[in-house]
Amino acid sequence: MQNSDKQQQKPVIANSSLFVEYLGIKALLSRHPEIRRLKRQQQGHSAHGNKVWRSSFVLMDYLTTYPPKASSKILDVGCGWGLTGIFLAKHYSAKVTGIDIDPSVETFLQLHASINKCSIVFQAKGFESFAKDDLSAYDEIIAADICFWDEMVDPLFDFIGLALEAGVRRILIADPGRPPFWSLCDKCVESHGANIVTRRIYEPWKTEKFVLIIENQ
Repeated sequence: MQNSDKQQQKPVIANSSLFVEYLGIKALLSRHPEIRRLKRQQQGHSAHGNKVWRSSFVLMDYLTTYPPKASSKILDVGCGWGLTGIFLAKHYSAKVTGIDIDPSVETFLQLHASINKCSIVFQAKGFESFAKDDLSAYDEIIAADICFWDEMVDPLFDFIGLALEAGVRRILIADPGRPPFWSLCDKCVESHGANIVTRRIYEPWKTEKFVLIIENQ
């Protein structure tokens, strides 16, 4: 099930050779001196968390149309540099916890939180480690580019079910449309009445992604 969901406002965009700025959030590019310095200090850290992912910007754009309630408690799964969580913390006063299995992404996340003048809590852990009681502390869960292997479909589906049982109000997962993501979507549509929308942005890059939306009924 795919529906087109067009943006309803024109964002403010700034670009340079060292950073991009979208919806009021500045993201340093890999060539930025500070990013290069951090990478030199962390040789061999995970390739999955060492750059800006476009799905994060698409999810940010979607959230301008369907924002969380002010001061919501948000869990950002596989947060990487934490840009979507930073967006929510800065513009909606969200209390964001970012988790990632790669502990070395914390320095990149905290750098971006600092330059965007907001605060995010980081925990080096995977989503599989959360119990129902842990998840009950959150109002919403967000994620981008986390379902890239077939082996992740069932654990993510179980995690989503546990989060819904815990009372999490909404779960949003953005993805470019990998086959494992569609497998997860199929399971969530059947079991949880999920919806999938297509979201396109034109800045800071022209790109189209998909957002899996699960509302807790």
